[in-house]
Amino acid sequence: MALVSVVRADAYEPTTISSAIEKACSFIKGIDSLLRGKVKVFIKINLLSPFSPVERGIYTHPLFVRSVVEYLRNWNVSIACGDDVDKRRGDPFVFCGLKEALKEFEVELTNIKDKGFKEVDVEGEVIDKILFSREALEADVLINLPKLKTHSFTIYTGAIKNMFGLIPHGLRLKCHREHIWNEDFSRALVDIFNIRKPDLNIMDAIVAMEGEGPSSGNPKNLNLILASQDAVALDAVAGKIIGLEPTDVFTTWQSHRRGLGVGKLSLIKIEGEKLKEVIVPDFKLSAIAVGLFRRYLPSFLYAYLQEQLAFIPQIKREICIGCGDCQRACPVAAVKMVEQKAKIDEKKCLHCLCCHESCAYNSIKLKQKPAGRIIRVAASLWHRTRSLVS
Repeated sequence: MALVSVVRADAYEPTTISSAIEKACSFIKGIDSLLRGKVKVFIKINLLSPFSPVERGIYTHPLFVRSVVEYLRNWNVSIACGDDVDKRRGDPFVFCGLKEALKEFEVELTNIKDKGFKEVDVEGEVIDKILFSREALEADVLINLPKLKTHSFTIYTGAIKNMFGLIPHGLRLKCHREHIWNEDFSRALVDIFNIRKPDLNIMDAIVAMEGEGPSSGNPKNLNLILASQDAVALDAVAGKIIGLEPTDVFTTWQSHRRGLGVGKLSLIKIEGEKLKEVIVPDFKLSAIAVGLFRRYLPSFLYAYLQEQLAFIPQIKREICIGCGDCQRACPVAAVKMVEQKAKIDEKKCLHCLCCHESCAYNSIKLKQKPAGRIIRVAASLWHRTRSLVS
């Protein structure tokens, strides 16, 4: 059986987090053999450029990263930590607070694009070859520090999806451009995840994000830390905590189906807190979570529903400052600047919501089609009923 530990941590306070991480990892019997005698450890954090205040719960909290680094000092390892981040506005590790949090430690903060990428054969379901982070490939141990968040395109983002940041930004846009349906895009995510699966996953769920994540939702106190050597099992448990069955999240069930981890709750041993005691009954999922209906609908009807449910991003011109981040993030050049404000061409829009994710000023709203609103109300009632029954 796979093992996932779930422990409580009620604040982003160094002593509290360090104690909780040590406890969460103590249940994982293979950690000592994983780290002892190893040289290079790379920690993949979950960052999102441009940076917003850490209180919004968008990225892995810097004090959470600090506590993981402190825990790793029990072994004689060299530690690098980073993600693929935008550095046009200065040092991204200063803006997110990591440089200050890690100033006491000998840790290399790296923007993975600076370390370069290597072309690898994937032999996946939708990807054959792709460029992948050299830093992650060459590390003796890859540690994954995802944030528990909802996602307005994939329903949920966690340990599996955090590996998406190990390919170049341009190829991430290409994936959105070529795989416009959630299920298809999730196959690409699983292909990428399988290139170099993390050796250890420790999830920051002290403050999660609900609603329209991964950047425009609302922070939600869960006061939890999850840890596992199996990223799929961790996502299955994290999803269940916020009201999602493993089969509801395409990345989780596809990874389980392909034998890349354990995504079936009956095959996962949970240590620490009891699962039923940490489930959050009032957690607000993204409206796109109507995709949970996928298992119950014929393909032609599901395709129609997806079309009706697609969010249409629109610029709030009174808030937009014309920074151009959404324009650079769009994979199909559907955003242009008009009178120093962004404007979205709805005919070109793929509804991938990369613009929405990249905006640090909350200046992009998501418009819903009338039929989509009706379907979402019905789906919300169905989901609530299902949760009460289970």
